[in-house]
Amino acid sequence: MKSNETKTYGSIRKIKAYGTCGVILGLAALAVATTNGVQADEVAKEPTTVAPANTATNLPDSQPAKTAEQRNQLNQAGQAQGNVTVQVDNSQVNQAAQAAQKEGVKVVQDASVDKGTTNTITETQKAQAEIAADQAKQRAAVEKTTEDYVKAKDDHAKAVEETKQKNAQIEAENKALKEAHDKASQQAAQTNQAVEQVKAKIKAEFPDAKVTETTKEIKVDPTKTSYDAYTKVVDQVKAENKKATETYQAEKAKENQEIAETKAYNEAVRKRNSENKAKVEAENAEIAKRNQAQLAHKKSVEAENEAIKKRNAAGQAKVDAENKEIDKFNKEVAEFNKSEDERVAKEKAEAKANSAKDGYVKDIVSKYLVFGKDNVKNAKLVSVKGAEFISQKKYWEEVNKKGGNVFNVIGTNWDNLVTNDVKEATSTTSGSVLGRLAVGQTAVARYEGVNASYDGKKITAVEFHYTAKKANGKYGKINLNFEGNPTSTILAGTLAGKEGYELDVEVRYFGEDGKEILPVKGKPFLYSVASMNSYGEGTSHVEYARISSDDKFIPINGSKVARYGDLVYSKTNLEDLDALGLDKPWDREDSPYAYKGAGIVSTDKRIKFSFGVETNGQESGIVSQWFAFNTDFKSSGIPVPARYKESKPHKTFTPEKLKEVPTPKLEELKKFTPEKEKTVPTPKAKLTLVKVNGVPAPTYKPKEKEPTAPVVPTVHVHDYKLSTRPQIAKAVENADKVNINGQYVAKNSLNRFDLQTEVLPANRTTYTKLVFNDHLPSGFKLDVEKTKEANKGYEVVYNEKTNFLSFTAKKEILDAVNKNREKEYQLDSLSVWGRPQNDAADYENVFEMVVNEGHSKGGYTRKSNKVLIHTPGKQQPNKPNDPKNPNRDPLKPEKHNYNAAGKLVDGKEMLPEGVNYYVSKWTNRPNKNDKSGKEAIAKGFAYIEDYQDDAVTPLESRFQVKDAQGKAVNGLKMYHVLDRKTLSKALNDMIDRSGISPKGAFYMWVAEKPEEFYKAYVQTGMDLYFHTPMQNKKGFTGKYTNQTFQVQFGNGYYSNVVVNHVPELKVQKRVYNNLGDGQNLDGKLIKLGDKFYYYLDGAKLPSDRGEALKEYRFYDDFDEKGDEFTGEYKAIAGVDIKLKDGSVIKAGTDLSQYAELKYDKAKGIVEISMKQDFLDKVDNASEFDVNAAIQMKRISVGTFENTYKNVVNGHEIVSNTVKTTTPEPDKPQPKKPTPAPKTPAPALPQTGTASSVGLSVLGMILAGFSLVSFKKRKEN
Repeated sequence: MKSNETKTYGSIRKIKAYGTCGVILGLAALAVATTNGVQADEVAKEPTTVAPANTATNLPDSQPAKTAEQRNQLNQAGQAQGNVTVQVDNSQVNQAAQAAQKEGVKVVQDASVDKGTTNTITETQKAQAEIAADQAKQRAAVEKTTEDYVKAKDDHAKAVEETKQKNAQIEAENKALKEAHDKASQQAAQTNQAVEQVKAKIKAEFPDAKVTETTKEIKVDPTKTSYDAYTKVVDQVKAENKKATETYQAEKAKENQEIAETKAYNEAVRKRNSENKAKVEAENAEIAKRNQAQLAHKKSVEAENEAIKKRNAAGQAKVDAENKEIDKFNKEVAEFNKSEDERVAKEKAEAKANSAKDGYVKDIVSKYLVFGKDNVKNAKLVSVKGAEFISQKKYWEEVNKKGGNVFNVIGTNWDNLVTNDVKEATSTTSGSVLGRLAVGQTAVARYEGVNASYDGKKITAVEFHYTAKKANGKYGKINLNFEGNPTSTILAGTLAGKEGYELDVEVRYFGEDGKEILPVKGKPFLYSVASMNSYGEGTSHVEYARISSDDKFIPINGSKVARYGDLVYSKTNLEDLDALGLDKPWDREDSPYAYKGAGIVSTDKRIKFSFGVETNGQESGIVSQWFAFNTDFKSSGIPVPARYKESKPHKTFTPEKLKEVPTPKLEELKKFTPEKEKTVPTPKAKLTLVKVNGVPAPTYKPKEKEPTAPVVPTVHVHDYKLSTRPQIAKAVENADKVNINGQYVAKNSLNRFDLQTEVLPANRTTYTKLVFNDHLPSGFKLDVEKTKEANKGYEVVYNEKTNFLSFTAKKEILDAVNKNREKEYQLDSLSVWGRPQNDAADYENVFEMVVNEGHSKGGYTRKSNKVLIHTPGKQQPNKPNDPKNPNRDPLKPEKHNYNAAGKLVDGKEMLPEGVNYYVSKWTNRPNKNDKSGKEAIAKGFAYIEDYQDDAVTPLESRFQVKDAQGKAVNGLKMYHVLDRKTLSKALNDMIDRSGISPKGAFYMWVAEKPEEFYKAYVQTGMDLYFHTPMQNKKGFTGKYTNQTFQVQFGNGYYSNVVVNHVPELKVQKRVYNNLGDGQNLDGKLIKLGDKFYYYLDGAKLPSDRGEALKEYRFYDDFDEKGDEFTGEYKAIAGVDIKLKDGSVIKAGTDLSQYAELKYDKAKGIVEISMKQDFLDKVDNASEFDVNAAIQMKRISVGTFENTYKNVVNGHEIVSNTVKTTTPEPDKPQPKKPTPAPKTPAPALPQTGTASSVGLSVLGMILAGFSLVSFKKRKEN
């Protein structure tokens, strides 16, 4: 059997078999705990589930009580009344005696011999055989004596003559007999040989041919007449075989053609369905994408408006502060510009002094254009237009296949990597874009965020205009990687081969005003031409740059790169370091010899040049290069002109306008209806060939001897008496003809009661009426039509109300019984077909044979033996769940919920977004050693998980199915059914027949090969366990349920329902001037410099929780511009909290010692978390609620809002938003005498919330001593 496979309708997946830990339902919690790292001693006890009387979803009725008639018939099993006289024909003995007397033999009549009454056909046959043997002995003795005596009376001479004549006749007859025998034998051999030849021919023509062979038994005696008749029959068989063969060949050819045509049609249907479904799914994906984009856009606009409001509030204050710094900055600029003049003079002097050294340029030039790597740290590639885009994902898959070297991929055919989506072509890490250009095609790459300069002017953007000038002739394209960094620029290449490529480049710089910056007279653009690799003049790889005749090439002392006409390249092999006299590679950014492959180009115009690779008609494996365009010259001593700083003007602030919030118009998804396939015809053509039996050897007559004269003999003869009681027997079989007496079978399986009659004896009395009566077991549903079809020689009468069945022999049966009463006769057994309709039931049965109106009217009555079959699940009251009687266990699935620690949590409160570790049992134990037929097995086996899809999300990747020994279960295919319309008709029919009605989405595991699954798990009684963890959906609250079903032989059974509840958690935020005074300052004023408290009312968790607390945390991200955390905080019990040791923490108790603080001053974030060792002590049976208070100081004027989050086991609950305002402080007024303050009495908060107890107690605590004494500080 294959490993588990699953399909999800809506989606199709495969599921793996995980782990090997032992899982029976009693240890199901341990299996869950092991998965989550929990110790075994924490495991809950085995759940106790009270089983309903019957969990069947189809045929749920219990077995009715036995009828009085059935009980009476069962009590008389095996009994017989009356008997049948067996006539003994002694006429042949008497005739022989009379003939003997006539011939003068002395005959003596002895007394009759009584053989008694027999009880079985064997006894009757034995008695008859004894009588027949004795009769034969009597007759033989009389006839022999008579014959001998007659012969003795004949004239001896005449007898001798007659004997001679007879012997002559015997010889003639023996000769004719031999000829007839030889001819018959030859014909038989030829016929049987022809059958073998035809079989071989048909198999060769039709490999899947169904050819059967039978043997016709032709009655033949060792006589000439019989041999001749046999030969004629053999000739007929030969002709019939030929005709059957020709008919089969025609039918088989036609049948094969129909099957092939149907398969071809279905293949076309599947292809169309696949294409149409993919099309609809693609369209729906686009619709969903557009809908999501609209919703996301609306949300982003709303968020942006909120941000604009905050920015406008703070913008003006920031501008005022910045303008104060501008005046200071402008003074520093004047001093800096003076130092720049001094630097330039110094650098020019140094350049002139070193103008003859390697690595320097001969002539002194100035670097007016500054465009190096230090100037593009924040630059980004914002657009690439005009190129055909290439998928980043597919490109890097190819790079990985080729050892990670990008140059091995740059020079390949990218036809299979093309995409129309620029996002797919853009790297999420570097920002680079993959694309390609056909010869003559132009692409523009634009970079923004540049911090370069020309002659002091700031360059903020740069555009590279690329035009493919030449490429591999066969490919016709240049592959490009537009680098995310503009000074790294581009990777280019074409298809490897004998042809190179060339790419035109035009560079355009733009200033802060968006206008292009061009060089002015006397201040040219200088740019670097570097890393110009070359194998040497005329070789397969020479990298070059093509520049205008108006442009100037500035060589670097010691460089191998020079200008030759309009080309710049190296004629020297730059790969031979020894020839270059170098001790280390030059083609590295940090190499002191990088100038060996570099030069400088100067232009008074917009920068325009070409670069590429020349192969000189030779085969090259690398027709690609990385071309980095920048002003990071590989030459030393090129001074940069003075980089004067500009003074800054004063800033002004213009508030941003709010954006209009759009209203999304959402589209509906499309539906797909598949086209139906045709049913492939089942091959039906069959060929049956007939062979014939052989002929017996001839028995030749011996020659007679001459007779001798006898003496007169004396013989004794006698008559006989005999009677019998014929036996009947009952058997029971499944549909596969397997004896199931005393065995367990599936409910509604097809079975047969076999009503057998012993052979009726020879010389029996005349049968005037023959009836068979059967009071069928209660709950056994008779298949009336099938039973009638199987017993056509009888009038079948069935009373459905009393379940009474009667067979009365028709005339043809009685005629057959009475036709040759001198011979034995075997009645065919009767077949009673039906199905047990009840679980936990016993079906016991006896039948009755009544001959000639029965014993009361001089006939004969007989009851058969008992037979018995069971359906599983009938418990013994004094021994429920007896391990020695698995078939007595109730047939029902079982379902339970556990938490991460492996503890049973059926019926308990579960936290939002918590995980339910469901474990379900597929009960097979009651079917151990089952004897159901293939017809019942073919109805199938399945298991259904009916989860509440609005409440939980299945964690499908963690699903496991194991047997009772902990081994992975094979042969199940999992379907995630989102809509039953997507299931096959066969699976829908299985669900409907089983009586199961799952609601909404559900999982269904189906045995792919029912017979293999049956042998592996059902017949062995191996229970199966399903581990199906599911997470509570975010935002769901309320009751949710889970139930499972199993389909056993097509019958449905339901499990117990597991019920849990998710509470709705709420939190609240308030502001207090003093804790305990009850005056919420939300929406009110707070003076500048005043201290106050944010009060964080935490979520109240219900009692009887199914999950342990792993996190209870307060997260407050306050506005650090307006508030300052003083470091003082408090944690208070909001309700009475019971601990595992039985102690109780009263509401209002200070819990600060069980809390820890994290404070990020720079970001204005305060986190208060309850310590894990404290949470571990809390009893899950107790309510839980903690509140917190943090002291703040108002440090700025304005309006400030604040919201906090309460995090419970990873679930975030967001509070209300409080708002306070701080006005500008009043101007100083003349001081007046201040009266002595009165000490206010502590006041209780008037909020009316569930946390008022904790707050009031805290208020009383703080009234007696300063909160400062509780100060705790923990800074990040």
